[in-house]
Amino acid sequence: MRTRDKLAAELRKVAAIASPGNAARYEAFAKRAETGEFDDYADTYLCPITQLHAELVAAGFTKFAARVAEGEFDATKEESDEWAASPSGQAAAKELSPKLRELFGLKLHN
Repeated sequence: MRTRDKLAAELRKVAAIASPGNAARYEAFAKRAETGEFDDYADTYLCPITQLHAELVAAGFTKFAARVAEGEFDATKEESDEWAASPSGQAAAKELSPKLRELFGLKLHN
């Protein structure tokens, strides 16, 4: 299961037991999560998962924010590899020295 789907599912689990007002806010987070907005390697924010954490804290959802901070919704190795092969990942890799690319296991495809 992709991390975005896991995150959306967990937000919806909490929404199912939350008060009606909070349930709607959790559902709004879930819909955004489904799009990949908060994926570690998304191009949406400087640090998408940190953005999610900050928004959850601002909404008063500190227990769920703690789960985010603990890394429960961090990208998987497969998602990391997928990003590394993407145009965005390749652009980032080109900015690194060969030694750093080797250290991070990044390979240029062009």
